[in-house]
Amino acid sequence: MTIEWIGPLPSSNYDVGRGGERVTFIVEHWTDARIDSAIARFTDPRSRVSAHYIVAQDGRIVQLVSEDDTAFHAGEYGANQRSIGIEHEASGMLPPSDALYEASARLHADIAARYGIALLPGETLVPHWAIVPTQCLGLLHIARFAEQAGEEDDMFTDDDRRKLNRVYDHLEAYEPLVWVSRLQRWLAIAIRSVFPNADLSGPDVETGQPYRAETLSRR
Repeated sequence: MTIEWIGPLPSSNYDVGRGGERVTFIVEHWTDARIDSAIARFTDPRSRVSAHYIVAQDGRIVQLVSEDDTAFHAGEYGANQRSIGIEHEASGMLPPSDALYEASARLHADIAARYGIALLPGETLVPHWAIVPTQCLGLLHIARFAEQAGEEDDMFTDDDRRKLNRVYDHLEAYEPLVWVSRLQRWLAIAIRSVFPNADLSGPDVETGQPYRAETLSRR
């Protein structure tokens, strides 16, 4: 995942550090404008607002504030200190694209892994309107972030899974044979230690060939 750093922002638009708080949730936003307009607003010292990330329609991800710092995005300072704010390039005239959802899902999965957050819509994935009265986050579907982030967290492709299943099936079939072979060898050693001339003829359980007791010391 490639993230483009844009910053630092004017000091009026964020606070250094989090006042001793730790990140426990993500606040979801939409820009209600094109990404260039959103960036221009966040880099304007008069706006006194910001977000940690913006996810674009084409899947590009830009970062404006370090996760170690407090972005001014939620409208409530305590929530700002405990959260990461993610803006999405979407509006009533610009529905969120599949590329946007896919990129945001990767970002969500990465954040969740680093902070040990379970991605739960309404709990750890919080719409902006749940904190202050606003139309934000508009048309975005938080549950889709969580669902696709869960898929992103699975590193294996379908082909990988088929290969792994073949390995598991082979090991599952082979494991009992390994233990039976070991048991045959142990019994042979035990019997020969008491009866040196005992007849140990019979098939080797592993190869199906005649069992060769003379090789016990080398196996």
